[in-house]
Amino acid sequence: MDKFKDFAGGFLESVGRPLMTGVSLKEHSSFRIGGKAEFFFEAGSAEELKAAVARARLESVPFYVIGGGYNILFPDEGYLGLIIQNRAQGISRGPGPGEIEVLSGTPLSKVLQFALDNGLAGLEFLAGIPGTLGGALYSNAGAFGSSIGDIFRAGVFLDEKGNERTAEGNDLAFAYRRSALQQKHSIALSAVLKAAAGDPEMIRNGIEENLDKRRRKQPPWGTPCAGSYFKNPVLPDGTKVSAGRLLEEAGARNVRVGDAAVFSGHCNFLINLGRARACDVLALAAELKERVRATSGILLEEEVIYLPGSFSMF
Repeated sequence: MDKFKDFAGGFLESVGRPLMTGVSLKEHSSFRIGGKAEFFFEAGSAEELKAAVARARLESVPFYVIGGGYNILFPDEGYLGLIIQNRAQGISRGPGPGEIEVLSGTPLSKVLQFALDNGLAGLEFLAGIPGTLGGALYSNAGAFGSSIGDIFRAGVFLDEKGNERTAEGNDLAFAYRRSALQQKHSIALSAVLKAAAGDPEMIRNGIEENLDKRRRKQPPWGTPCAGSYFKNPVLPDGTKVSAGRLLEEAGARNVRVGDAAVFSGHCNFLINLGRARACDVLALAAELKERVRATSGILLEEEVIYLPGSFSMF
């Protein structure tokens, strides 16, 4: 127990605010699934985020940075280490024409609203994508043929050793639902996004059209879910195939394991009917992958991140 007290005391000294302990990850998950985090901290600024990461590295405490708790499945047994929730928010006009400078903990909805308020076009594809800028950069989130990598101009990141780095253009090697942040275990601090002057009414119409498309095929807002569970496979010739269609053809509709179920309106959404556990979701996903492999020969890859845990003291 002394080592835990030592970490908490050193953390307070380094960061300036105390850790929380035994925090339910279920309450910080759009899936509403997960055990307790041994340590939990909400970083309210980039400085707090950097300090929290630095202290965890110094003490060799396992840690993981989350944004809004979307696109992630927490383990039933909890997380033995530190979960840092990035709440560092801020948006301003960037240094160049049409540019927007954003802190990584800022929700994408606020980024889109800022663009609308300032007559900046090109970000309408973000409509309805939950989560924060940092999470979007990490996974190169996108929709309707566009992704965050398309509008990324430059950014500041923490590398795997905790050093602050800058990146520009395609330094992050953006690809479909991939970025160099994943391979390099880097953490986004801020980014400059590219936009273009546009007519506010046309921007608003584009946002509403995209939201309407989402409403028609995705679970209702607030349904315990982590978004699209599988990536759309890309064939060797570059053709992208709909994971939802492959799942539909494999007979996935309405399949369930415990309280984890395939959403009736779109087979690439797994939902929590109320009391689902992570093990239910993992078992359901494994069954769906096998069905698709058997019917199409294609092995689906998860888009949702499962964060492995270990037995927690709480």
